Amino acid sequence: MLSRHAERYPTKTAGSRHVDLLSRLQSPEVNLTGSLSFINDWTYFTDLSNPSFENLTATGPYAGTRQAYNTGRVLRQRYNHLVSNGRRANFWSCSSPRNVETAEHFANGFFGAEWKTDGSAELVIIPEDEDRGANTLTPGDTCLSYRADKEYGHDHGYVKLAEWQGIFSPAIAERLAHDAVGIMFSPLDIYGMMEMCGFEILARGNSPWCDIFKRQEWLEFEYARDLLHYYRAGPGNKFGAAMGWLWLNATQQLMSNHSSKDVYFSFVHDGDIVPALATLGIFNEPLGLHELPTDRLVTERNWKTSDVVPMGGRLIFERITCQTNGGTTATGPEHAVRLFINDGLTDLTKLTNMVPFTPVEGAVLLESFQNTLSMKGTQLGDFREICSLPDDAPHRIEFLHQ
Repeated sequence: MLSRHAERYPTKTAGSRHVDLLSRLQSPEVNLTGSLSFINDWTYFTDLSNPSFENLTATGPYAGTRQAYNTGRVLRQRYNHLVSNGRRANFWSCSSPRNVETAEHFANGFFGAEWKTDGSAELVIIPEDEDRGANTLTPGDTCLSYRADKEYGHDHGYVKLAEWQGIFSPAIAERLAHDAVGIMFSPLDIYGMMEMCGFEILARGNSPWCDIFKRQEWLEFEYARDLLHYYRAGPGNKFGAAMGWLWLNATQQLMSNHSSKDVYFSFVHDGDIVPALATLGIFNEPLGLHELPTDRLVTERNWKTSDVVPMGGRLIFERITCQTNGGTTATGPEHAVRLFINDGLTDLTKLTNMVPFTPVEGAVLLESFQNTLSMKGTQLGDFREICSLPDDAPHRIEFLHQ
């Protein structure tokens, strides 16, 4: 499993934007009426004297702490047969506090509340250091070229986001101007107000910010988020597939040990899951579209971030072993792979070069899955070369093992 952290408060960057906007909105020189009148008495959803920016939410019906724990409980029921009594299981997290906290709450649900002391599991924290090369859970931190390329690297998504913000936000700003005398809204202000709807729901369960905007405007905001992730580390980024290949390759190597019966859980950021999907090409756009435009909303698209990496979003690969006709074939049992994205079964048989495993819906033969990733790795090239890393930098993930 490769999982995003659970529901959280805004990052420090987003939170600072929200606080600045709120300060301007609640200025004595601004008169708020109509749909914006609630702001006169509204308070931010975390204590600004000690804000919980970047931490998991722990209150309300969508508390991230509860979500992580419940996910662990559900998956324990599903994969209990893979947990070996008396043998410690490793699981992994990048070093971000919200990911570590997610992993710990998940473990409380999966391994039990005493996992830290009873020897059933151990959390291995992988630092988000830039000098780890390919031996990382967060390749966006170690790929120097990705970080340095201002045109097509990490910032590519933010450029595309800004282009679309400049298209859809002015009409909203013009509409809201009637309810906000004394202030002018920038595209980033509109985006921030729409962000606060989602973040307040995660902290409080509901939000008056949501009622300000029309359905079509929410579809435009959804598209803005899609553009950001599609071009920042997804199918629209030239480094995305190479970064995603690292974890996928390590995972397929684990599957090669046919006698192994273990669970492997890793906790990362959305920007570390999106590249793996770019590698597989599951949500690539149709050939006629090629890429997502920023001058118009494309409703018929494959890539929707809310389907791919919501808070707590996850990829779960299963290796399946099947006996044939009540026994084994001449070469032994047959092995297959299937993939769940946020608990929805994904049809791997639609991907190029994958050989269907007909007894199991959506599954493909393990050998074809491994061959496809091997060919993809050859096509993409060496991670160190792509990322302008020294020849002696680690070239693969080495820590993912029991």
